[in-house]
Amino acid sequence: MDSNQLFKYVYAKYGLKFKPAVPGSTSVYVLMSPVDSGYFAMLSRGQGQSILDLKCGAMAALIRDLPGFTDPMKIKAADWVGAILEKVSEDLLKKALDFAFKLAMNGDEVNIAQNQYFYIAPDKVDDRYQAQAIKPSENLRKKHNNSLVPDRIRKMLEIYDYSILPSRGRAKNFYQQARMMADYDDDYPEFFAFKRFYPTYHDMNTGQLRSYFTWRSKIRQHVFEKTSTSYAFVYIYELLNNIGVDDAQDGYEKLLEFEGKYVRQFDISIDVYLQDWLKDYVLYYDLDEKIIKQRFASEIKRDHDYEVLHHPEKFTAQELAAVFAKKTTYWNSSKVINKNEKLFVQLLRYVWLELLDAKKYGIAYYSAFVGKPDIIEKPIFAGSVFYLRKQQVADHQIDAVRKYHFYQGKWQIHCDQQISRQRVNLNNFLHELDRVARTEFKLGRSIKPRFIDQAVLKAINAGVAEYRIQEKKAQIDQIKIDFSDLDQIRANASKTRDSLLTDEEKQLEQAEAQEEVEKQADETVKVDNEYGLDENEMFFLTALLMQQPWQTYLKQHHLMASILMDNINEKLFDEFGDVVLENNEQDQPQVITDYVDDLKDMFLKG
Repeated sequence: MDSNQLFKYVYAKYGLKFKPAVPGSTSVYVLMSPVDSGYFAMLSRGQGQSILDLKCGAMAALIRDLPGFTDPMKIKAADWVGAILEKVSEDLLKKALDFAFKLAMNGDEVNIAQNQYFYIAPDKVDDRYQAQAIKPSENLRKKHNNSLVPDRIRKMLEIYDYSILPSRGRAKNFYQQARMMADYDDDYPEFFAFKRFYPTYHDMNTGQLRSYFTWRSKIRQHVFEKTSTSYAFVYIYELLNNIGVDDAQDGYEKLLEFEGKYVRQFDISIDVYLQDWLKDYVLYYDLDEKIIKQRFASEIKRDHDYEVLHHPEKFTAQELAAVFAKKTTYWNSSKVINKNEKLFVQLLRYVWLELLDAKKYGIAYYSAFVGKPDIIEKPIFAGSVFYLRKQQVADHQIDAVRKYHFYQGKWQIHCDQQISRQRVNLNNFLHELDRVARTEFKLGRSIKPRFIDQAVLKAINAGVAEYRIQEKKAQIDQIKIDFSDLDQIRANASKTRDSLLTDEEKQLEQAEAQEEVEKQADETVKVDNEYGLDENEMFFLTALLMQQPWQTYLKQHHLMASILMDNINEKLFDEFGDVVLENNEQDQPQVITDYVDDLKDMFLKG
């Protein structure tokens, strides 16, 4: 709204005109109260910006914090506020101007009545006109037909305080009206649907109010019927504000009953909001610790995994391995780890404890690659109509990781946030642990190293060395055996065994020995690559890496892309701990982006 539009609006709404503060001035205009001719608005027009100063009394400090409002331009007083016309929303400007006008008309006393005032501008000198209340419009009369409004509802409507700005007044008015209607019952035969975001009583007409209270009366008798979603939200808002309940525990039980018998039966779309509000409810009203633990069960389970990863010294090797099995794909897919699980469970703990020693290796691995401690701010009962009455709310330590602290109407949630690419980071770590372990413990063919911070690699080697030291110490107390006659014992045992074998058993044993020799010979045969890919699989993978056509080749050789993909993924799984090929949105094979560079290094650079 620019200054010209403001002039027209003020004249149309109040019948008042802005006047130059100094005769002939075009930069500063004032708006005077018809009651005492005092200023309640002053407009300053400059180059590219116009500021309207408004006298808003005790509400000035609150209004000043709204978007588009600032300190007054000309009148430096605590009860004045400035509005930048080019930045403030038209709706907020009109409400603030209306508040300043009502304040001026009532001699600086806040008007809480529902009367609307219109000032009739005088022609020269004529004192026959004065501020007067406008008669209710036809729509307003239809909305609340006094002949049909029960006395309790009428009184509830009358207590609405229009002097409070919507930013806080909407919730406060709802709470005050809800307290008045807490024990009200109705039995209205008709039904009026209702649809509104953040609904309150103030948004309803008489038919809707009576429809709601009739439906609520049935709910309180444990009769649950489908109704407008907005009515359901109003009922939840009442319970969140502890309206119509004996105490907070009773309110919680009513919320659970409504969740089970209405939300899950008739309107599951409400559930996503209700679950969040239930968590706020048990904390805000400081319910029993057992209830809080139940409500935060999923968060506690998630936080437990982060606690294990961050402080492995508090947990067993099996608990640490279980977390890695959940958070990575490599742990469950590596054949070497699966075959030597007992070794890797113990090895993982030694290495992980070593890796988390930030001072020793100069890298904060947990906070950089796994989870970062953070503080998240979230409004209490976000998205609801809730009147905040308590300024002090107890802190709640949900578990070792998660803590809720209340500050200025918001939760400050202390928790560990997942680092981007966490799974890839942990998979890479396990791959390097697997690679080093294969060499140290001779567990199978070697695999190519992945790019990883050298500090991490040092920690892995140090952890493996520590494991070997501890294993040797564990053997010190074992029983010592005299091996002086061991060769003779073996010779006698072999002779006895041979004498017990039949000729058929001896031949079978010789055949098995020969097969083993042939098998070892086959394994020494060299192929074009160390991963067992045949000629067709090599062609297919190379074509995908170089983005070259492959369809004709497969057709001529009677091959299927899906079978080649499965074979390549299976043969490279030990190397990557993951599939490297997948179908895109057009159902065509492609190389997974994360592995393109590694595959090119393995197969295209000799």
